[in-house]
This record gives sequence, structure tokens and C-alpha cells, in this order.
Amino acid sequence: MFKKLLVATIVLSQILIAQSKNLVTAEGDTIRIQPIGDSITRGTVGVTYRQYLKELLKKINIPINYVGECTNAADAGSSWTNYQALYNILEGDIEHDGYGGLRIDQLTDMTNNTRGYPKKTIQQLVKDNPSDIILLMIGTNDIISVYQLSTAPARLDTLISRILRSTNNKVIVTSIPPTPLPIANGTIKTFNAAISGIVAAHKAKGEKISYVDINAMMGNDDISSDSYHPNSKGYEKIGQGFFEAIKSVITSVEKKNNEIPNSFGLKQNYPNPFNPTTKIDYSVVGQSNVCLEVFDQLGRKVKTLVNKEQNGGNYQIEFNSFDLPSGVYYYRLTTDNFHDTKKMLVLK
Repeated sequence: MFKKLLVATIVLSQILIAQSKNLVTAEGDTIRIQPIGDSITRGTVGVTYRQYLKELLKKINIPINYVGECTNAADAGSSWTNYQALYNILEGDIEHDGYGGLRIDQLTDMTNNTRGYPKKTIQQLVKDNPSDIILLMIGTNDIISVYQLSTAPARLDTLISRILRSTNNKVIVTSIPPTPLPIANGTIKTFNAAISGIVAAHKAKGEKISYVDINAMMGNDDISSDSYHPNSKGYEKIGQGFFEAIKSVITSVEKKNNEIPNSFGLKQNYPNPFNPTTKIDYSVVGQSNVCLEVFDQLGRKVKTLVNKEQNGGNYQIEFNSFDLPSGVYYYRLTTDNFHDTKKMLVLK
């Protein structure tokens, strides 16, 4: 009995001092997203997927703001004053173009990048534009016409490593979309397999990175006549792919009803055991600072589900354990006048 009490005391003391490492958002919170990549993700041609992604997230009450730097519009030498209608559609949110013209064969010296805006290293670009999620997509045209397939994986691994060293937040890497050109598709297929392996290796080291196979979602009907870029349907599929990837790393919180409970409470999650999602219900009496966190058996914090002031009410949150291994975890609710901890089991 004494040993169990001692272990519990140690775990709870570690819980109190552990630091948060993962992204979660409550209902209505704004997420900062930085797209990084070539013309697929930037400028006038990329507006379709960005607006589509924003609308998809808005439907589940997750507002976003695109961040980044790109002083020019998509066309070389032009500015956004040349695209007033598009500027108005974007509501002036033009700093979301990511690193326009990013090419992994030029990442050693970004000042030598003739197409990229601005002239910065990738590390500085990431640090200068704090975000919650980074979306990284390498352009179809560059893998076909520029990169040497033998060196491209190593260059991409270097790029990803530099991004991860420059941020503590989530990085989502995509496969390269297809093209109607058979030989080019063979190159893309080979490189996509390398991308998946690179991401898996970083994830195995505990880094916050995931992979989404947008290529598998698209076909020839989604590619425009230039054979390199998606058409409007293709851009929507890119938006859908990013949406699914983002949704899997975000836990949204919603108020269950307007009835004010008489006491604070934390219920057992359901289902339990679970894979990969479960729901946690809790009650708040009056306005209070609320913190709901998840810890592993060693008391290390693995997710912060809620950390904000909330009004009195009954709340439910969905917890997604997709990036956690099987095992026992603890979730702890702390308010101004209440705290409680319960155990749950992830089985994969």
C-alpha cells in the first residue's frame, strides 16, 4: 500500500511540473498555419486549396490564420496590387504564401534562390513567422525538371531537420501530387516512398511530424493542362488532405449544454480502452481557469487538451491518441477550486 501511494505521489508531482509539447485547440481558438513549398502552395494558383481548407476548418469551428512571408504575388516581379480582386477575397491575408519558390536543391544558401521570397534561410523563415502547424509540400514541377532523384531524399531530410530544429510545433509533410506524364509519375512514386520513410524516421525519434498521402487522393482528372499543377478539383483534394491531417492533431472542445452544474467533476473517459479516440466529460461551476492534461506513466505531459478560462457548464472533449504508443495514461483536470486525475488505456 505504501509503495502504491509513493508511486502515485511521484507521478502526480511530475505531472505538476511537466511541460506541454503538443498542439490542441479549444472551440473558437485561432490556429496559425504556415504553408511552405513551391507554386502548388503559394501565390494566386494556391488560393483555391487555402480558401477551401479554411472553409473546411471553419465548419468544425476552427478558425485559422495563414502566416509566412512572400512579398510578391505568384508571378515573378508582380505585387499583390496587380491582383486586387484576389487580395479582397483573401481579406488582405497575403502573408500566407509560405516560402514561394522553395527548392530543396538551393536550401544550403537561400540567398542564391532566384525564385524564393524572402532571401532567408529556412531556419530564419520559420523562427520569424511563429506558427502552430507547418504544411510542407514539394512542387511537382521541380521533382520532374530540377531535382536529381538520387540526391533529393537527402536534401529533403536536411530541409525537414532544419525546420524541426527551428520549431516546437507540428510539421505535416505531404506526398507530391501526380502528373499525367508516365515517366514523371514513376519518379514521383519513387520520391514519395522516400518522403514517407523520412517522415517515419523522424517520428520514430519522437519528433512532432506526420505524413499525409495526397497523391493517393488524386488522379489525372485533378491535374491541369500544364501537366504540373492541379486543377480546381485537384486543389480541393489538396485542401481535403491537409484538413484530415490537421484534424487528426487537433482536439476541439465543445460545451455540451447550457445547464450549469452544481459541482465540479471529471468523468471516466469513454470508450476505455480505446484506439485512437475517446471522449472525456467534465463539469465547471462558474467561471474558472480550466486545465485538462494527459500524462504518460512516468508523469511526462504528452498533451494539453484545455488551458483557458471557461464559463460554468458541462463540457466534452475528444482525445486523439493517434501519435501515442499503447499503454496506460492519466488525464488530470485542474480548476481554481478543483482537481482530479483518472486513468485510461490506449490499445493499438
